[in-house]
Amino acid sequence: MYFISFPSYSSSLSAMIYLRRWFYLRVTIRNVKSKAEEQVTIECVALTPEFEDIRNYCLAKGEYLAGYTDGNVRQMVYYDQILYFEAVGEKVFAYTQNQVYEIKKRLYEIETEMIPYKFIRCSKSFVLCLLKIDSMRPALNGRFCAHMKNGEDVIISRKYVKQVKKAIMEDL
Repeated sequence: MYFISFPSYSSSLSAMIYLRRWFYLRVTIRNVKSKAEEQVTIECVALTPEFEDIRNYCLAKGEYLAGYTDGNVRQMVYYDQILYFEAVGEKVFAYTQNQVYEIKKRLYEIETEMIPYKFIRCSKSFVLCLLKIDSMRPALNGRFCAHMKNGEDVIISRKYVKQVKKAIMEDL
């Protein structure tokens, strides 16, 4: 888990990020004149899982899938907006905060493609984003229920509970 605090008085911001391994990371933010000049530079001794997470988060900001709405209108669905994927019959749907898109891929393809962006399989028909879980609670028969940021609940089946818990604990 990352905590960040910014001073509110400067246009060139500096901050400290607290990483889970009890050390602080210096962050500097400068305002630039054009979108073409924007960049993120990571300077580290070794590419640890924490830095890998930061890199993947930055890379995912512009990544998207082609999604289709009811009228078969093709739209860009950005990775950082997707809460979870659901397979219903032969179709796969991506759920965002307030929209549902049909994705023209199989769920196993999406699962493999989305692993670096903190997506994980949680049942036979769901792949969810770990970063979009508000809370989790036990359900009946060894299952868990994940409450998502859009207010919906997603069931984590017994087969995947251990794997999901492990992935969440690694992010703390």
